Amino acid sequence: MSLSASGVSIRFGGLVALNKVAVSVSSGEIVGLVGPNGAGKTTLFNCLTGVAQPQEGKVQLEGQDISHLRLEHRVRLGIGRTFQTPRLDLAGSVADAVMLGFYPRLRQSILSACLPFSGARRTEDELSARARALIAEFRLATDPDAPAGELSLGHLRLLEVARALASEPRYLLLDEPAAGIDDVDRDLLAQAIRNAAARGLGVLLVEHNVGFVAEMSHRMVALVGGEVVAEGKPADVVGDPQVVAAYLGVQRVAA
Repeated sequence: MSLSASGVSIRFGGLVALNKVAVSVSSGEIVGLVGPNGAGKTTLFNCLTGVAQPQEGKVQLEGQDISHLRLEHRVRLGIGRTFQTPRLDLAGSVADAVMLGFYPRLRQSILSACLPFSGARRTEDELSARARALIAEFRLATDPDAPAGELSLGHLRLLEVARALASEPRYLLLDEPAAGIDDVDRDLLAQAIRNAAARGLGVLLVEHNVGFVAEMSHRMVALVGGEVVAEGKPADVVGDPQVVAAYLGVQRVAA
């Protein structure tokens, strides 16, 4: 079972953002996606999650072509993600931020939620307990009811990961979750990612900290200029001459 893109191309005017890109992540696998700024990593995430539509190629979820499905439909099918800049209501509570992660997958109708003596209250209590368990796992706040705006940037990033996990995705796409966080929070993040993979989630991880990605990943993919230039074991990708040249700002020399 996997989430995959095959032959995906997308252009913005005359700019080729992705050129026939193929990438996949299987259940229980952590795949690191690396590349310099402008390589196309976030654009690929957008294609996988339905924020952008590929002009060529297709996106498949466990063999089903989902290329034309909307973002919310893909969330219900089990694709979760975070963003480079956390998208959170800073005035709301930490608990409410995590609770929002549950709602896309709730099958309970709006009508039943409004009926008295239904299971709505019980469901809300169960989800609240699960949200607080995630908050404790990530050590996000002494008081879950405190405003999210009181958290540090590092904890806001962890909060967004916790919210993404709350939706119980089958595949989790993390866009630079370790940016700007300290070593303690990075260790918490690493453990959470490993725990998610151990539960069978497929994780696609984008991060500028190549060492962090190499340590975390079972497999790595390198994008340069919208094209895959290396794929395989982390040590092989990190040492690939094209990858090294891209990160050092050196032009590739044709063989």
